[in-house]
Amino acid sequence: MPKRNYIKGMVFAALFAALTAAVSPIKIPLGFTPVPITLQTLMVLLAGALLGANLGALSQFLYLLVGALGLPVFAGGGSGFGALLGPTGGYLLSYPIAAFVIGKILEKKKLNLFLKYASFVIMIILILIVAIDLILKIGIIKLWDAASSGYLPMVSLLSGQQRLILIIISIVVIAIPLFVVLYLKRSKVFSTDVILAMFAGTLLIYLLGSVQGKFVTGLPWGAIFVGWVLPFLVGDTIKLLIAAYIAKTVDIKKYMR
Repeated sequence: MPKRNYIKGMVFAALFAALTAAVSPIKIPLGFTPVPITLQTLMVLLAGALLGANLGALSQFLYLLVGALGLPVFAGGGSGFGALLGPTGGYLLSYPIAAFVIGKILEKKKLNLFLKYASFVIMIILILIVAIDLILKIGIIKLWDAASSGYLPMVSLLSGQQRLILIIISIVVIAIPLFVVLYLKRSKVFSTDVILAMFAGTLLIYLLGSVQGKFVTGLPWGAIFVGWVLPFLVGDTIKLLIAAYIAKTVDIKKYMR
């Protein structure tokens, strides 16, 4: 890369780090989980899709660096190494990796079709597990019950109305990405490759966030899935569609030539 292009790339990486920090004050806490609803993942998806693997990852590394050094750029004004090592720190640490993976998938035009769809299929399967567990009352997912001081099947702790609401949400969450991949790709408003790459990045964020959450809290995997993944599937799908639309309509790379 010529020196001038290298400098431009660094400028855009710094810009996306600043944009990720700029949306960090937007934080909606949820009472049943330490993981809040935020907008940082929107910028992570865009960084990988618009800047490519290396610069996308660099932008998120810079974001983590300034936050670790004490600037209040994490969700809700958080900062420091404690935030990175806490129960939700896995999400933050996943940002550079997710941006790199998204960029790399888009750079490899001949990437195996199975690999492109794998993350999408995995996310659908995870949601199906929840729906099946709720409908058939199998008891796969367990939650902590303070009254009995133990973990009980989620279905036994929900009222009939709560279970019905969760079933409907699960079906909607499955329907949205299926609709996007199978229909909207024909409209040329979205790029199928970008959507699938972003699904892979989102799944990676969930995976690393959940693993650290499990390690720090010691909660069972069922509780981790309910608290660290399930509440965010609808919102993250919407953010993914917004990011995919922006990536389709904006060509930053032409400014870096």
